Amino acid sequence: MIAALVLLWTAVLGAASPSPPRLRFSFQELQAQHGLRTFRLARTCCYEALLVDEERGRLFVGAENHVASLSLDNISKRAKKLAWPAPVEWREECNWAGKDIGTECMNFVKLLHAYNRSHVLACGTGAFHPTCAFLEVGHRPEEPVLRLDPRRLEDGKGKSPYDPRHRAASVLVGEELYSGVAADLMGRDFTIFRSLGQRPSLRTEPHDSRWLNGVGHLLPARE
Repeated sequence: MIAALVLLWTAVLGAASPSPPRLRFSFQELQAQHGLRTFRLARTCCYEALLVDEERGRLFVGAENHVASLSLDNISKRAKKLAWPAPVEWREECNWAGKDIGTECMNFVKLLHAYNRSHVLACGTGAFHPTCAFLEVGHRPEEPVLRLDPRRLEDGKGKSPYDPRHRAASVLVGEELYSGVAADLMGRDFTIFRSLGQRPSLRTEPHDSRWLNGVGHLLPARE
C-alpha cells in the first residue's frame, strides 16, 4: 500500500486579474499551478503526528512504523526516513490478545515534540505497548540527521494511547510533557498526565469523565 502525504508549500496562485482572498484550494487547482509537492512512504499510513521545526528547516512526520524528516523548502527532496517498528514479541502478544496483526499490531507514531536543540521526543502505540524515544535530529539545517538509539527507549504509558484508533493531545512545557490520552488498554480511562521533567509524574483522577469524556474531545495543542 502506498500512502501519500501532500504538503501545500504555497497558498498563492497566479491570476490574470485580482480576486478575493481564498481560504481553500482544490487539489486539482494546486496541481495545475505546480503549487504542491508530494512525499510518499511505501507500506505505511496514518500521518497523525506533524512537527514543524523552522530553526532546522524541517517537517517531522510520524506515521505507521516510521518517522520522516522532510525539508520545508521541498518535501520531495533531502528526505530522511527512519523505520521504527514494534518488536516482534510485542506484535505477537498483541495478536494473541485478539488484535489484527496487519492493521493494529504496529507502532503508530502519535506524538512528536522538539525536546532540545538536538533531539525530538517521539511516542507511539508500539503494538499496544506505548513507547517513547528521543530521536537525534542534529544541530545544523544543512546536515539533517535522523537517528534512534534503541537503548534509550522509554515507557510511553500516559503519553501515547494503546489503540491506534485513539487520538491524543499533548504539549511540552519546558521539560514536562502534558498529555491527554486513554490511559488503559480498553480505552475507558481518559486522563491528563504530566510526565518527564524533574517533578513526580501526576495524573487526573482515574475514570473521571469530568476531565476528559472520550477521545473525540481531545484537540491537539499548538506550541
